[in-house]
Amino acid sequence: MSLFELERNAEFEELVTHLEESSNTDIRRRAAEILGGLASEVEKTRFPREDVVDPLVEASQDDDDEEVRAAAIDALDQYGQDALEKFIGEVSGQDIDNVAKWKKAKVLAQGLNADRPELRMAAATGLGRIGEDNVVKHLVNQLNDPDPRVRKRVARALGRIGSPECVPALSQRLHEDRYAIRIEVAYALADIGTNNALHELVDVAEADDERLRRIAVDALGRLGSIEAVEVLAEGLQDEAEVVRRTAMFSLVQLLSEAPSNASHKIREKIVGELEQVTDSRVEQPLIDLLEKSTETAQRRNAAWLLGRVASDEYRDEAQEALIDTLADEDEMTSKFAATSLSMLDGDGLEERLLNIVEDRHRDEEARVKALFVLGKIGGEESRNRISGFVDRTESDRLRKRGFSALSKLGGAGAPSGDFA
Repeated sequence: MSLFELERNAEFEELVTHLEESSNTDIRRRAAEILGGLASEVEKTRFPREDVVDPLVEASQDDDDEEVRAAAIDALDQYGQDALEKFIGEVSGQDIDNVAKWKKAKVLAQGLNADRPELRMAAATGLGRIGEDNVVKHLVNQLNDPDPRVRKRVARALGRIGSPECVPALSQRLHEDRYAIRIEVAYALADIGTNNALHELVDVAEADDERLRRIAVDALGRLGSIEAVEVLAEGLQDEAEVVRRTAMFSLVQLLSEAPSNASHKIREKIVGELEQVTDSRVEQPLIDLLEKSTETAQRRNAAWLLGRVASDEYRDEAQEALIDTLADEDEMTSKFAATSLSMLDGDGLEERLLNIVEDRHRDEEARVKALFVLGKIGGEESRNRISGFVDRTESDRLRKRGFSALSKLGGAGAPSGDFA
């Protein structure tokens, strides 16, 4: 069974076996990453939590490859502070399970000076979880650690703590460090989210270095604030395709991160900015997200946006992507796809939807949503064919949705409710 299948099926025992016994470092590293990503699933299975944590602790100390050790430490982070502290206790010989938070922070701060880089990594990660402001100075000093793996996790910890005082030090690293650490630093600045952190990211979004621009627009999607929208919209006009695609990804991500009290305003702002992008650099990234993303929130927002910003040039492609999403397993995504389709009438859409409704081999959910859209865009042809369809179909749900569509089209129907 592939690692992908093991991840999908939450096969903890086999993943642990790969971590402990595989001779391939990439497989061991990936097994550690997957085990970390499945942390929230372990309680739903009968597999004992300690039978995951213990092998990760062992890999964090003893694996021959430094990237595997780093991945194991990050995985322990996903299992919580107690899992990290188990590793720290075994390596340092200090039991910190039952001490006060401030004492624990003091011990972890001392761990930042340990000889073993893995202990420094774990100490930084643990300090980020504890979130005590009085350790910020220690972490800032460790941004100069000789091991890039430590610097990366120090930046992540500072982002978690969110103290504005570390912005200048992070900003310096954003310009001076290696690529992987710059990304983590940019995320930290976005998580801190103060005006000076935002201004730093905005400045970098206009840098000559393409990689820096991509890092900045990637991080700005985490802000969830309206201030980032204009910068990201400008990123859609960037000369580099990777920056343009990242900017669109971030705009969609920003919708997901937006606080509920600002969500409507941010949506309006994003639509307004995207409507001003006139060279068709908007639709294809949205279609790609809708077709390829595995993140539900991203796909929902891509479906929602596509109907509002698709130009005539991309109408066919947008319609096809939305039609393919009508049967999405996430109900909200399929609803957004149907609503967006109703905004993209034309180019034979009515005929395509009627064919879906009449195709007994199509998913019933897609047929239900197709009837909903036809109720909004259909004409005489839809009235005639749906009238015949409701007499033939054996599905109560399709019949009910058919009558609802007919009532909207001026035919004999029943009172309608959205997506009944």
